[in-house]
Amino acid sequence: MAGVKFDGTAATASLRGLLAGIENPAPLLAQLGEYTLRTTRDRFKTQTGPDGSAWAALQPWYKKEKSQNKNRVLTLRGFLRGQLVSQVVGGKSVEVGSNLVYAAVHQFGGTIKPKSGKLLAFRGHVAKSVTIPARPYLGLSDADQNELVERTLDWLRTSGGLK
Repeated sequence: MAGVKFDGTAATASLRGLLAGIENPAPLLAQLGEYTLRTTRDRFKTQTGPDGSAWAALQPWYKKEKSQNKNRVLTLRGFLRGQLVSQVVGGKSVEVGSNLVYAAVHQFGGTIKPKSGKLLAFRGHVAKSVTIPARPYLGLSDADQNELVERTLDWLRTSGGLK
């Protein structure tokens, strides 16, 4: 009888490797988190959001009074950029962000009002409130998303022994 014989040993081994990788994505997630952390930190150099738009300029009075990095938005001493972290959570997801108390107001914007009293005072500037514009530094650009997909596919190929 004419025919073709197929030995599925290699295919089975590849599928087992792929399944093991899918069941334990923590190593991949750590890599993706580190990549995202790096591109997020790079935004402090370009002073742009994930969508490529420039961050809102500093208020003239603040820029004048700022003691360091006068021309850098979101950078006085570099704490926000320096305190960014990447963390694998539960072995199934990764988070990139900061737990600094002022991190969210810079990402999303907001209005600061006095807790007690009628006025805020900051470096000689007095106001009833101060509005901080959103300056998104967290998030993924289109290029970031594409890179994360490529890294995931490469990882899956390696896990399945297909490389």
